[in-house]
Amino acid sequence: MRRAPGLVILAVALGVGQLAALATPAAPPAVTWADWIGSWDARLKWSSCSADGEERATLAVDAIDGAVSIDLSAAGGALASLSLVADTSGWSGQQGDVTVRLKHVKPDVLELAIDLDSGCEIRGNLARASTGIAACDRLAAWARIESQCTKLSRPALENPSRVARQREQWVAAKGAARTKLAAQCTARSTKLETALIDAGCAPSPDPEIGLRGAECQALRSTSARLGRCGNVPFDLRTALEREVVVLVAASQGADKSALPVVEAECKKARDRLLAIGKQAGCPP
Repeated sequence: MRRAPGLVILAVALGVGQLAALATPAAPPAVTWADWIGSWDARLKWSSCSADGEERATLAVDAIDGAVSIDLSAAGGALASLSLVADTSGWSGQQGDVTVRLKHVKPDVLELAIDLDSGCEIRGNLARASTGIAACDRLAAWARIESQCTKLSRPALENPSRVARQREQWVAAKGAARTKLAAQCTARSTKLETALIDAGCAPSPDPEIGLRGAECQALRSTSARLGRCGNVPFDLRTALEREVVVLVAASQGADKSALPVVEAECKKARDRLLAIGKQAGCPP
């Protein structure tokens, strides 16, 4: 493969290994859209309704181009699909005489409440099938979101059919194999979530994303532009993207004392990417 002059020289290692010590101790992952999206098996109880619907149904919660909705039609009772908006406890939606509320009660279990103006109440718990590896469950959900995102400017990172085939491998894994798969799913999920956030098909999980780590956010934007430049060799782009993902993640996990150090690394990395883009003749 022919490389643009000087590109490999400019692709200096970003010191990723040294960043591990800057991050705060690992904490349970924050709830993201990947914890809500999917097909959910519902057990429903109908009260004070003129006509009861299904006691068991599969309900879909989806995110399409940045908009979340729940399809209640499988439950019957003339219910339909409703758009959802985030609130303090989860999601809520209202359409005509139907109001719906959705919240997490534990991983892979949601609490559903539907109220009609007539006084009809529908209550139930929704359960999503799990592989037993939380990171891989999240990957499957992100892949589903990506499959319904029309704003992406590059080929999809994940194939839903491939992810579906891998579920058997995830479920069957034991011991060290399970740990290895969890790490792989985490890396793929991180990259996929970042791409969806950049495309506008998912929100940032950090409410202060625009207020902290400005240099690292600028680095991510520069990396996204460089990724669309065909003049940069594919293997070099891929290596740089991996390093950028680690730096951006470090900026969000670093405490106040470590953040300036990570920010300085992001600035250096961005300068390198800008130099690479200039050498390759990429648009600024």
